Amino acid sequence: MLTGLVLSALCTTGVVWVFHSGDATVSAVGVASPVRYGQTITEGALREVRVRPDPGLRPVPWDQRSQLVGKPATTDLIPGGIVTPEAVRGELPPIPGQQLVGVAVKPAQAPATPLRPRQPVLLVPSSQGGSGAEEWEPVRGTVLRVGERDAGGLRVVDVVVPERSGPRLATRASAGTVAIVLLPGG
Repeated sequence: MLTGLVLSALCTTGVVWVFHSGDATVSAVGVASPVRYGQTITEGALREVRVRPDPGLRPVPWDQRSQLVGKPATTDLIPGGIVTPEAVRGELPPIPGQQLVGVAVKPAQAPATPLRPRQPVLLVPSSQGGSGAEEWEPVRGTVLRVGERDAGGLRVVDVVVPERSGPRLATRASAGTVAIVLLPGG
């Protein structure tokens, strides 16, 4: 009889422990407001969330959030999401073998469809002021950032290109003889 009571008490304790351990949560870093790829993470973009431990999920603990602030996001952070170390780890372009070129374009030199970071593009010759464009081989690139239009309608698009193409493309871009073609994908 005593053995039955002890076993019953142990089973009850085990059930309670399993029940409570299943409800255990940890404090982690969540996303309060959007942070796009390449943008700097701010304190205001983060919020505390409670998550259940899961071997397939590696959230950044809330007490380590200061290590994220000021770093660029290496992926889009969407409100309601959980921040993982991969969201801030890694290099943003340009990496070795690449160069970053700012291409200033007028509205007619880029698609009306908004360009987004990581979109593949083709940079092609365009004419400046109605004169014929200097012929050169188009250059494939990837959009890194898109600036705001200035008062004259000019917008600078930062594009990552192969290192061998950077200097010549920068010269052509500064002369205003580059147009941007949006490629599929990305």
